[in-house]
Amino acid sequence: MSVISLLRSGKGPMDGWVAHAYDRGVQAAFREIFPKLVEDLLDEMRGVRRALDVGCGPGQFTILVAEALPDTEVWGIDLAPTMIELARRHASESRAAGRVHFEVADAEKLPFPDRHFDAVLSSGSSKPWAGPAAGLRELHRVLAPGGRAFIAEMNRLAPPEAIAANRARLRHWLFWLIYPRVFAKAMSSDEARGVFRRSPFGAPTNERLLLDGVFWLFEGTKETG
Repeated sequence: MSVISLLRSGKGPMDGWVAHAYDRGVQAAFREIFPKLVEDLLDEMRGVRRALDVGCGPGQFTILVAEALPDTEVWGIDLAPTMIELARRHASESRAAGRVHFEVADAEKLPFPDRHFDAVLSSGSSKPWAGPAAGLRELHRVLAPGGRAFIAEMNRLAPPEAIAANRARLRHWLFWLIYPRVFAKAMSSDEARGVFRRSPFGAPTNERLLLDGVFWLFEGTKETG
């Protein structure tokens, strides 16, 4: 992708050297936070047979989910081939290597049949979607009845001090530069709630703020009817 475009907009798929920089400078910087985020979801995901992580990037969060849920088969998809190469490399070193799978795929055209997953996760990946509501429709399609979607995104109205504290963790100049732009292009929790209501999920069944308000996390459930 164009680095100039990324610097200007703070959004878009990340491939090539940008993906490597993201792996080292962002995912590594927040690695100590990932186990806490996984722990927040564990009670809600026990009993899940198949889970999908949409926009998995280099897969570090996806792999932690698979390691924490030993009876769950986990798939991760990302539009950037380099991200998937990195994710597969990380997975090869994991004790969950036989249960975690990564594929290059478009979140708005998922290569999975209807009603295939019990849970779908997406963290920070909806910004490149052509339309968030369209992306949610596709997540809804691949969920089994009663399945749940857990969607986390940056909060445009996050407290400045919380944004600054998280920006300080970043270990690569590119992402340090674009971090404020990411928030400027993000949705507030009120805006995200409206997108959910316009999707097949309807109003979120649960919602909360994470990391001192930097992220919002919404849960949607597919009706069993």
